[in-house]
Amino acid sequence: MKELEKTIPIPNDPFLRRYFLENAAFFDIETTGFSAKTAFVYLIGMAIRKKDSIHIIQFLAENRAEEAELINRFYQKICHASAIITFNGNGFDIPFLKTREALHHLKFNWEGFSYLDLYKTAGKLSHLLKLPNKKQKTIEQFLGIDRQDLFTGGDLIPIFYRYEKQQDAESETLLLLHNYEDVLGMAKLLPLLSYQEFFESPVSVSEASLTQETDKPSLFLTLPSIVPFPKQMLCQSTLADIKFRQKDVCLHVKALKGPLRHYFEPYQDYYYLPDEDRAVHKSVAAFVDSSHKKKATAATCYAKQDGTFLPQEDTLFTPCFYPEKKAKRSYFAFQGDFLSDKEKLAMYARHLLNAFYTSP
Repeated sequence: MKELEKTIPIPNDPFLRRYFLENAAFFDIETTGFSAKTAFVYLIGMAIRKKDSIHIIQFLAENRAEEAELINRFYQKICHASAIITFNGNGFDIPFLKTREALHHLKFNWEGFSYLDLYKTAGKLSHLLKLPNKKQKTIEQFLGIDRQDLFTGGDLIPIFYRYEKQQDAESETLLLLHNYEDVLGMAKLLPLLSYQEFFESPVSVSEASLTQETDKPSLFLTLPSIVPFPKQMLCQSTLADIKFRQKDVCLHVKALKGPLRHYFEPYQDYYYLPDEDRAVHKSVAAFVDSSHKKKATAATCYAKQDGTFLPQEDTLFTPCFYPEKKAKRSYFAFQGDFLSDKEKLAMYARHLLNAFYTSP
């Protein structure tokens, strides 16, 4: 078995310095197949941080008989970390290692770590980032990360079998390079966490304005970010648009001009007044001539209100207004003091962000 180590300085990168702490370790395994019962591990790469440098350590089995030694040596190194960062490690790498360690009668305590799976992070953000898939190389391309290695893990299986027979330098170089770039590539995926941190952190609104010069009024909210974003982009929905800039986010909300309708319930307690196009409670309708009223239905049990209205995915602010009874989205009335109410602005901004973050 071979153990190789390479040290590189941490670049002046705010993401690495913020998210790659000295208690953390990245790791990635290379196997001869997907089934841990029939395939085996032939290479494990890991990365740790020591002050201002990254140490990449690789454990390479020269033949399948060295798998137990390889796994055990890896365990001896990674046990010094308290946080593990992987790409689909929770779904593949760790379950695979657990199966192989059991077959070799090895014991390792996987419970003593905190875990960050960047594959899951990418999954939460994939609809925003418009990724065609969640493969590591796809995300690297999104972030503008270049690779020397052009192989997939599957491509390397026959190369390992050739290396096992011949111990040739060319095969060894290809195996190590792919794993090295996978491990280093995970560290380079850390900028994704800036988007996740933004969505999951408390919201503050630094600027708020409403334009009403046209028939299509718009609300603009500026939200500062603790961490800069690696890529500027625009995401659109029927509720709002969100623009990620370098150090902040701009929310553009499409408002509506009224009149909109506020519906009363239960409609059985109301009468509809056709001449006034509104519903009134039966206690009030008792004073209205019967020729000018009729029992309200679910569709006619409303009062109209003019003004400017802002959309909401669920009921955040009341009363709720609708363009029509069957409308799926409700609106709330914009009031003059809304732009100066920091608490309401933050609540509304969080509401909009949650709608983006949780959308499929």
